[in-house]
Amino acid sequence: MNRRQLQRLFRLALFISLAAALLAPLPALAQSGVRNLRAAKISHNSITVKWDATPGFSTYEIFYSPVGSNVDSFELTNGTSFTIRGLRPQTNYRIVVGYGHLGHSQITVRTAKKTEPKKVIRYVPPDVTCPHLPPRVVVSDYIENTQCQMVGEVVISGQPDLHERGFIDAVDVWNVMPAGGVEVCFHYHGWLIFLDAAYAPRMVTELDHTHRDGMTCGRIDRAGTVVLLASAPSLRPVTQPAENTLPVFEATPLSDCQIKLVETLFLRAEPGGEIIGLVWLNSEVYAFEINGYWYKIEFEGVTGYISRYYREVLRGGCG
Repeated sequence: MNRRQLQRLFRLALFISLAAALLAPLPALAQSGVRNLRAAKISHNSITVKWDATPGFSTYEIFYSPVGSNVDSFELTNGTSFTIRGLRPQTNYRIVVGYGHLGHSQITVRTAKKTEPKKVIRYVPPDVTCPHLPPRVVVSDYIENTQCQMVGEVVISGQPDLHERGFIDAVDVWNVMPAGGVEVCFHYHGWLIFLDAAYAPRMVTELDHTHRDGMTCGRIDRAGTVVLLASAPSLRPVTQPAENTLPVFEATPLSDCQIKLVETLFLRAEPGGEIIGLVWLNSEVYAFEINGYWYKIEFEGVTGYISRYYREVLRGGCG
C-alpha cells in the first residue's frame, strides 16, 4: 500500500470516526478524541500542537488545512507534540489529531503576523575634520571623532579689548578630546587665547603658548576655540622660521593703580614666562608695575605677571 492509498484510508477512518462521534451521546464524544489538544507555540509560518498521551496508542495522525479548504495535509508522529511548518501568516488553520478511526480531536489556530526584522541603525562617526584644515593651521594629537573647524572674527564680537589686540585667526575644536589634549599651531607669530566651551558665554583665558618654526602653538584639553591675536599691529604672517623670543620692554612703575579682572588669567613668574597660578575673574588687585603687555601684581601672597588686556580700571593711572 503506497502513501496515497494510506492517506485515503486514514481520511475514510476520520470520516467514520467523526460521524460516529456526532451520533453518539455527548459524554462518548468527549472520550473519543485525544485529550487536551492545544497550540503550544505559534509563529507566522508554523504552529506547534501538543496533547496528552492516550494509553495503548503510540502513533498519532495529524491533518491540517486552512479553514475553508477541502484539501488536507497529512502527517504521522510517535510523540505527543508536532510542529506544522510552511504555513501562511495570519491564516486560520483547522488541525485534527487522532489515532485511526477510534477518535480525533480538532482545534482552529490562527498563525501570527509576519514582522519585518528591525533595522539596526549603526552609529557612523563623522569624518575627522582636523586633518583637512587650511595649511596655515595644524592640529595634532587628535583622535577619532575629534572635530575641527575654522571660525572667523565673530568669535570675539562684543569684546573690544580683544579686537584692539588684532584678530588673526581662530579654530574651533570639539567633540571627543584625548586625555593629553591636542596641540593647535598657527603659521603666524602672535598671542593665544582660549574660549572655553564649558561656559556660556564662553570664558576667555590666556593660553600658554610657544613660538617655534615660525608658528605659535598652544595645547588644550577640552572643547573650545583657540584664537590667535597679534601681539603688535605690525605683525604679519611669516614664511621663514623666526627666533623664539618675546619682545623686551622696559618696566615702568605704577602708583595707586587698582584693576578688576574681566577674565580668569594665568599668573606668570615673568612676562610671558612660566605659569605659577591663576587670578580669578572679578578679582580686584593692585598693579605696581607695567612691562609691555604685562602687569606686575600680587595675588593671594604670590607676586607675578598677568596680561594687561583683560581688566577694568577701578582707579589710578594704569597705563
